[in-house]
Amino acid sequence: MRVLLKVCLVIISTVALALTVGFAWFYFAPWGLPDTKALAQFAPTSSTQVTDPCLKSTSIAIPYDSIGENMRAALRVAEFEEDGPGVLDATFRDFSDTSRPHEAALSMQISRTILCTADKPLKHALNEFRVAVQLERHFSRRELFTIFANRLYIGENTFGVEAASQHYFHKEPNQLHIEEAALLAGLVKSPSRYSPTVHPDRALQRRNEVIDLMVQSHSISDSDAITAKSSPIQIIKD
Repeated sequence: MRVLLKVCLVIISTVALALTVGFAWFYFAPWGLPDTKALAQFAPTSSTQVTDPCLKSTSIAIPYDSIGENMRAALRVAEFEEDGPGVLDATFRDFSDTSRPHEAALSMQISRTILCTADKPLKHALNEFRVAVQLERHFSRRELFTIFANRLYIGENTFGVEAASQHYFHKEPNQLHIEEAALLAGLVKSPSRYSPTVHPDRALQRRNEVIDLMVQSHSISDSDAITAKSSPIQIIKD
């Protein structure tokens, strides 16, 4: 009986040690992952030119405040909740509450765009999760929001809200009206499907959907939404 008890204790101890080491490796070790700290350039304190090592694009990264209230509000409702759950909490919700889908954590959305190599599906998914954990360790929610806004693709070879705002409206992001910010935020879901130059009807519908979401989130008033939705799409391009 004592021998059996000792064997059980050894097995339990071994399993516990393996789980502890595995969790420590998963949570803390950056081995085999891209340098997530390098993304700090996309959350600058002043406007600066940056080159994305994975997307192979050069653009202007701007600070959080320069994104503008309307653009920030539109992105929050169209893409993610800035103060939403972290990747571990979001994953737990996915498993514990299957009655409704949950949007990916902000860090997870960023991680999906910084793994340049195409690994096997399971390994790639695991590394995406590990990258998201590393991002949440190194950056605040505000910084992650800024990184995402400065790296997202908004169609017609434009990366980041600064480039998109200049390309479509010849404006700084913090100068965008509600309807303009909603149009750009709506493009992120599918830049080709909702292109305002190729599919203006779809772009208008998607823009108005984002405006409605902004009302629901109390980012804008009903009267603001009515005014914004009554405005035609006015793209200003060279």
